[in-house]
Amino acid sequence: MTPRSRARAALARLNNLRTTPALSDATQRLIREADTGALQRAGIARLITAGLLLLAVVLTTAGIDLSNPMASKQIQAAELTLVLFGALGWFGAWLASKRIAIAKLPLITAILDAFLVLGNLAFSHWGVGIPGALFAAFPVAWVVPITMAAAAVHYQPRLQAFVAAVYVSGLSLLAFSGDWISPTQRQQDLAEIQGLFSTQANVVRVVMVFAAALILILVARQGRLMLERAVRETTLRVNLTRYLPRELAPILTDQAFASLRQGRRIPVTVMFVDIRASTTFGETMEPAQLAVFITSFRRRVLRAAARHGGVIDKFTGDGALILFGVPGARDGDASRALACGRTLLTLIERWNAKRGFSPPVRLGIGIHTGDVFCGVVGDESRLEFTVVGETVNIASRIEQATKATDCELLASQETVMAAGEEDLWTEVECDPLPGVTRRMVLMKPAG
Repeated sequence: MTPRSRARAALARLNNLRTTPALSDATQRLIREADTGALQRAGIARLITAGLLLLAVVLTTAGIDLSNPMASKQIQAAELTLVLFGALGWFGAWLASKRIAIAKLPLITAILDAFLVLGNLAFSHWGVGIPGALFAAFPVAWVVPITMAAAAVHYQPRLQAFVAAVYVSGLSLLAFSGDWISPTQRQQDLAEIQGLFSTQANVVRVVMVFAAALILILVARQGRLMLERAVRETTLRVNLTRYLPRELAPILTDQAFASLRQGRRIPVTVMFVDIRASTTFGETMEPAQLAVFITSFRRRVLRAAARHGGVIDKFTGDGALILFGVPGARDGDASRALACGRTLLTLIERWNAKRGFSPPVRLGIGIHTGDVFCGVVGDESRLEFTVVGETVNIASRIEQATKATDCELLASQETVMAAGEEDLWTEVECDPLPGVTRRMVLMKPAG
């Protein structure tokens, strides 16, 4: 390997490390639900915290002489801040309950929290005239850890970093604004605000510590709930993959799975795939070679199905049953099934050219559209996902008809019409399908 190729390989590995795997739909759904719950709980926590602090302020200042204008302004500012803080919590919880602005609400509430807290401190500094260097003496400064803990409920590192930057910047501006204060002036300023170190003020600080503890308990509880939910969902998915097609298990909600458990009748396009003359390969290959051969065939079936949104119900030895329209019908199910059949034939043709099989691998593909019973049947010891009905039987018979017509891909007229591809297919002469009482018109690709 040349130095340049080694460098490219190292760069590719580095890019792979940097690439964050895409979250599945189920994971995104869990995160959205967790965010909604976190917003509601955070709003209620803000409301309770504001109520506790407002009660503490009212009770501790009830017997204090408010003849000092500075103290009176401070108390009024604190009460207004707490009322707004509680109103913000209630409004945030209400918006979350209505699923309004879920994505932006954490940032908005965090900004408003910072505006209230830093605004109160700024009022003390520029409105009342207390030096900013003494901001730590005010009980409202203790609300900063509470609001930062409230932001942690959302488990968003960028939001947490933003909140931290806002408070660090705001408190730094307060602490280092104004002229340098001499020790004598600092003593005089402290003497004027000695009420901030009274028993009543310390009671408010203790209540704030208690409120911060409640918020952190909420954060821990939120994390525990998310962990338990993720474990339950993961366990459910692992159990589902034992008997559901692998394409279905990651996307099924609890309600969708319950619907499958009850069973339902839905329109589906069914595709049967089978290797022609597979006994020839089984007789001429060693067991290890045959295992590799079947695995390679199934890999190509998986690739074709994934490319066109098909769900592989099951592999049957050297064949497969692929469904289009499960767990719910979508526009273009029939056209995607036909495209999947063409893609699979192309993949097998390339496989033949690459491996030089003699005789070459040939397929029989039969496709039909109609209603089927779709559901999970069996008891808890052995559950099985299944589709049954006339549509499935007809699709199987169409696949078998590919032998008599010497055509690798056949589809019913119903499927071709549902796909709107009448101009691309031509009718095939064939005997009536065994076990099918009504007349079926089979079609093959034109040209």
